[in-house]
Amino acid sequence: MGFAAGFVYYALLLNWLTVFGVIAWLPLVVSQALYAALFGALAPMVVRRAHPARSCVALAALWTGIDWVRAVWPIGGFTWGGLGYTQHGNGLLLPIATLTGVWGVTFAVVLVNALLLEAVVPARAAADGTRRGHRRAAFVAGALLVAVLPAVIPIPRATGRRLDIAVVQGNVPTSITADRLLQSDVVAANHIRLNRSLRGDPPDLAVWPENALSDDPARDPVLGAAVASSIRAVGAPTIVGAISPAADGRYYNQALLYAPDGRIVGRYTKIHLVPFGEYIPYPSVLGWTQRYRRGLPTLSPGNRVKLFRVDGTLVGTPICFENTFPDLFRRFVADGASVMVVTTNDSSYLRSEASREHVIMSQLRAVETARWIVQAAISGESAIVSPHGQVVAHSALFVPAILRADVPTGSAKTLYVRLGDWFPLLCLVFAGWLAARGIAARVGERRARRGGPPPGEYRGAASQVPDGAEPTIAGGAEPRVLVVLPTYDERATIVRAVRGALDAGPSVHVLVVDDASPDGTGAAADELARAEPRIRVLHREGKRGLASAYLAGFSAGLRDGFDVVVEMDADLSHRAEDLPAIIDGARRHDLTIGSRYIPGGGVSNWSRFRVALSRGGNLYARTLLGLPVTDATSGFRSYRRRLLEDLLAAGIHSQGYGFQIELVYRAVRSGYDVGEVPITFRERSHGHSKISRAIVAEALWDVARWAARDRLLKGSGSRRRPAPNSA
Repeated sequence: MGFAAGFVYYALLLNWLTVFGVIAWLPLVVSQALYAALFGALAPMVVRRAHPARSCVALAALWTGIDWVRAVWPIGGFTWGGLGYTQHGNGLLLPIATLTGVWGVTFAVVLVNALLLEAVVPARAAADGTRRGHRRAAFVAGALLVAVLPAVIPIPRATGRRLDIAVVQGNVPTSITADRLLQSDVVAANHIRLNRSLRGDPPDLAVWPENALSDDPARDPVLGAAVASSIRAVGAPTIVGAISPAADGRYYNQALLYAPDGRIVGRYTKIHLVPFGEYIPYPSVLGWTQRYRRGLPTLSPGNRVKLFRVDGTLVGTPICFENTFPDLFRRFVADGASVMVVTTNDSSYLRSEASREHVIMSQLRAVETARWIVQAAISGESAIVSPHGQVVAHSALFVPAILRADVPTGSAKTLYVRLGDWFPLLCLVFAGWLAARGIAARVGERRARRGGPPPGEYRGAASQVPDGAEPTIAGGAEPRVLVVLPTYDERATIVRAVRGALDAGPSVHVLVVDDASPDGTGAAADELARAEPRIRVLHREGKRGLASAYLAGFSAGLRDGFDVVVEMDADLSHRAEDLPAIIDGARRHDLTIGSRYIPGGGVSNWSRFRVALSRGGNLYARTLLGLPVTDATSGFRSYRRRLLEDLLAAGIHSQGYGFQIELVYRAVRSGYDVGEVPITFRERSHGHSKISRAIVAEALWDVARWAARDRLLKGSGSRRRPAPNSA
């Protein structure tokens, strides 16, 4: 039922994609409908008829959490059609977005509908009409409160200096929208000519939309001279959308900042590209789709948010598709942007709803960030949007136009700008907990009907060692240990990390797996290795990720005959003084995890929210998978040789958090002994976390998938673990 509803909804909503053929429209519609199907599958697990109010909240949390996952995975996610956007003109609900982003608006929409549904569903517990009437009135009142109360949330006002901003909408004549070669010449000429009309009254900032130029004016002397001449004639700073060659033979989608004298003084490169439209994901598998791209260039992404300074004011310039991603958009404001300019090109979608829907996205972004947004579209709709989400001016489609307004700047940072997507993550944890309980209850009912083991028993989780015996490594001999340190830009900490690991004992060796760190980490590791034979360095080309680095280290450890292989971070978040306990744990367990959440363990320098999120993720994995550990996501752990051989033979497919959980999960399912020792984790003092939202979403999905497969379809049986001393 969820899939059917989702298919109809997205098929209608995304009808404008049919201009590119069924090959563009149908796969996207099906992929989005699968998320509605997931909601339909999990909704019965979170609903309790005995607790209708809590069930309404659970349904809202479930939908919101799934919608957030849809926005980040796969291949970067897709946000079009989120229920929160239906309220773009609702001044009562929109203020929630300043606290929670669009996700809180989505939550409120689902909650109001769930409460109203409860008001009309007959109550089994109601014995008479009076009680039914009271029940219905209570749910209707609850729905009204949810719909009205957000109006009291204040939206910060933009009270800074005003910028006179002019959008130059040069237009793409509809007669040539399909002829990209001719279109590029005409569009550039349109913008160069229309911009000159501002000479008599120059603005503080002029904006040409995305793809106003199909080439880099710095590389094309004729084009560059024409653009510079037009900008000098007006004498105003100008943002120009252009396509520029990249070093790898691809292209960049860029916003260029011109000074009033016609010089290019800044460039921002689009970070979040459109899959299949601007690049082909997984080209080794999906390269055949190139034939459907109609000659579009293949682009490379930028790697950082960049702001333009215009007469002392910082301006953020997300490009087209990027304004549909709340967390990316808010990063411009978090970095200091006081006004936002969105450049876009929706001309390919002709006179469909796509352009208007794109403006709706900006309406929510304006409320989330409390910033004025100037949206410059090459063929319309261009728009000016206030921090309250109101479109105060907009242009028509497919006409040349100058859209101009005095735009106030702002400096206040909303809670959403400061914290990002905290709310949908909270919804995921809450809904996941309820769903896990619901799944466990159903599994228990099925087992009871079959006469199976009671709910909560996990066969194979306990060690099968005879009473009084203790598994050891090689009869108690000192094990040879390899500590694997993956690195990417860890030069500031690599020396301390390596020396700390070596201090754990004379049989401890270190393998640094460096992914071509730009800061020279690999060279620093080589220098250490030349002075100490127990240090090895594995250099890899490009950034391949944490999981890939550990797998390379595991393979090297097995190849070189080590008894124990240890995972350890090189950023000093894992303390060297905890390493001996991790290694010693290998005498008793096949897998020893350094746990932050058992007695004696702890976390330092983390906010309460970070700790709660980590504990929630571990609770989610432990509950769904029945893991007998408290810290399945910890990356400080040791593996005995026999376990690693089995794990690598079976294959590991996850990344990030999911990688750590999968290794524990497979070890337990295979009957190996898993134990924990306490560690103190401390927040890194150098560098940045490599964990992304997509990796978190992948981990949540993988855990749910494994739980459904193993518990609902195959039961909880497992292989017997190898005999003691087999390592």
